[in-house]
Amino acid sequence: MTQPQSPEPSQDTRSATAKAMDLVSQITSISLTAVLPALGGYFLDGYLETQVLFVILGLLAGMGMAGLQLIKLVQRLERNNSERS
Repeated sequence: MTQPQSPEPSQDTRSATAKAMDLVSQITSISLTAVLPALGGYFLDGYLETQVLFVILGLLAGMGMAGLQLIKLVQRLERNNSERS
């Protein structure tokens, strides 16, 4: 008796809703990565009584990290689309 074939690892067999929820969670993560360091910088500036030093540093760090996450997300989506073709 043979076992049923499982789909290849590259094939995504999830429903459209599951795929959409995955994409929404990734975008939410990217957004929070961009905003939270600046918010932390705002509170740190208030605590240390500095002007906007840590807000700017937080923005730069957050945007850099969010940019890297966005690049990885786009590369993954392009790879998935090319495998489907």
